[in-house]
Amino acid sequence: MIGQREALRMFGCEVFDPAGQRIGIVGQLFIDDDTEQPAWITVQTGLFGTNESFVPLDGAAFDGDTVTVSVGKEAVRQAPRVDLDKGDLPLATERALYRYYGMTYGVDPESADGDSEQSDEYVESVRLRLRRWVATTR
Repeated sequence: MIGQREALRMFGCEVFDPAGQRIGIVGQLFIDDDTEQPAWITVQTGLFGTNESFVPLDGAAFDGDTVTVSVGKEAVRQAPRVDLDKGDLPLATERALYRYYGMTYGVDPESADGDSEQSDEYVESVRLRLRRWVATTR
């Protein structure tokens, strides 16, 4: 698990997939609103780093110079695109990213008791929230 102190040093580091293929450079960091722990990064890709893709930090490793994530380069390239000009992620976008990467988002409705309508409400009420972490130096 990558902690807050390590996360501060990740900005600008190269990101690699499990096969050792270079994906891009760490652009931004998003933390879980409940745990305050780093949860996602954006990776700048493309010719001049003009594209940014979200990548989960679940299963990632940081050695001080590079970040190795648990998802492949092609999966990152095909991930849903997100407009980051609006600050924190909209709920629908956040949910889409979790689903795309096959990650649990909130509580699985099948594990909750009751009918599906109540389950969906329960999932909504305990959802995870990501927020951008802005690090400044003076």
